[in-house]
Amino acid sequence: MGVQKINGALKVLAFLLNVEGEAPLLRISQQAKMNYKTVRNAIAVLKKYGLINERYEESLSSRRLISLTEKRRKAVEYAKKLLEVVREL
Repeated sequence: MGVQKINGALKVLAFLLNVEGEAPLLRISQQAKMNYKTVRNAIAVLKKYGLINERYEESLSSRRLISLTEKRRKAVEYAKKLLEVVREL
């Protein structure tokens, strides 16, 4: 996995740590100041490792809602620390 993919995943995890409940992809992209495609790719990686929950909201325009698994909140705290280290490189 490339540094950019890991960086994106870490940023999404760090963002979700500060979110109560679920967040739509667009909100994550806008508030974390990340490219939407980067967020989408990061979600795929995080989902693969079981770090997030994803559900689709049924409405006129379906939205993907993302949240951390309770079990994984500890991993996110470490991710924030790792992100700080990666930024220093």
